[in-house]
Amino acid sequence: MGAWMRIHQKRDLIQKAYECPAMTQHELGAWAKVAFKLKRAPAQTTISDILRKAPAILSEAYGDGKCRKPLEVTSLALEEKLWAWIQAVEAQNVCLSRELIKMKAQDLQKELCDAWELNFSDGWLSGFQRRHALRYRKRHGEAASADTAAVYLGRQQLQDPTDQYAPHDVFNMDETGLCYAMAPARSICTRSARGVKKTKTRITIALTANADGSDALPPLFLGRAKQPYCFKKRSASQLGFEYKTNQKAWMTGQVFREWLLNLDRDMRAAGRTILLLVDNASSHSIGEIVCTNVRLEFLPPNTTAFLQPMDAGIIADFKRAYRRKQLRWVYEKIKRAEQIKKGDVYKVDQLQAMKWSKEIWQELQGKATIENCFRHTGIVFNGVDERSKKETTVITVISLTSKFA
Repeated sequence: MGAWMRIHQKRDLIQKAYECPAMTQHELGAWAKVAFKLKRAPAQTTISDILRKAPAILSEAYGDGKCRKPLEVTSLALEEKLWAWIQAVEAQNVCLSRELIKMKAQDLQKELCDAWELNFSDGWLSGFQRRHALRYRKRHGEAASADTAAVYLGRQQLQDPTDQYAPHDVFNMDETGLCYAMAPARSICTRSARGVKKTKTRITIALTANADGSDALPPLFLGRAKQPYCFKKRSASQLGFEYKTNQKAWMTGQVFREWLLNLDRDMRAAGRTILLLVDNASSHSIGEIVCTNVRLEFLPPNTTAFLQPMDAGIIADFKRAYRRKQLRWVYEKIKRAEQIKKGDVYKVDQLQAMKWSKEIWQELQGKATIENCFRHTGIVFNGVDERSKKETTVITVISLTSKFA
């Protein structure tokens, strides 16, 4: 055994220091070496740190003494306040996620000026849940599949057109539904919680980005109401959004064709010719329209889960960021102790959801997530990599020829 000490040994050391106040920290280290059969005496700084944390080490919350390192818990005062807060929020039937509890714990640490240096990790939260009998329960209220051969052939098929364009000129567009006011399905709570009526108000968002992540086009929003109340008599364009409506808030052939013609016009004005990859949904049918600067390429049927970059993690990352923003907003409402209807704390209006979505999409532009998802599908960058290898080989051959000439 080296100079490591288990919790019960640290407690014995603290007891020794209390019984023999005349002993120096160096003498306590020498005593610990003999008493605990350590290979070497603990350093003076280690002894000082143990004595400084004596109240916490001696507390029951610090563990049962059988481990070397303390359990990742906070001070008892913080835990008591956090536990009281959880009970108060749970009484209002508010769905509590792990992130909300961590946010409150961080605020309490600042409020109490707690000296413990914790990052409130998942491990800390698991320990807190065990100590307070909290469980992660589901509140009552598409697995992708494709033929392996079809995916392989589809990937080969798509590499031909993508190799003809630079990565910044290869785009992918896909739509996703966003139930923007829905609470999490699971909640951390002390007992089985009755479910609240799920708010299924939804908008559809069409997201488009290029392969190197340098150009994330403005989102296209689709909703049911032509003039939502939250717009306050302003049009979507006045609010800075591209917004279309229909009865189901879905993408339609007409909306897609209008959007595609506008994109073609913008690329023509910019002097760019691009490749646009989309799935083969019926709403993506272009009919008789002709684009001069946008080449449309359809993903093979039943392969989008594997070959569509947006499905490879871009949309998932976008939705995670949206939920984080929503949770922060919910936490601030709880923090301000607003008078809210039970279970209604997650309610967000459509305008707020559109603002968050636009902000998040702008933040994703230029990040590695988009490029990594394009690479993951294997349908792009292949030509670039192969050309790079060939150029390197040619340069190497020329260099060797010059060397031995």
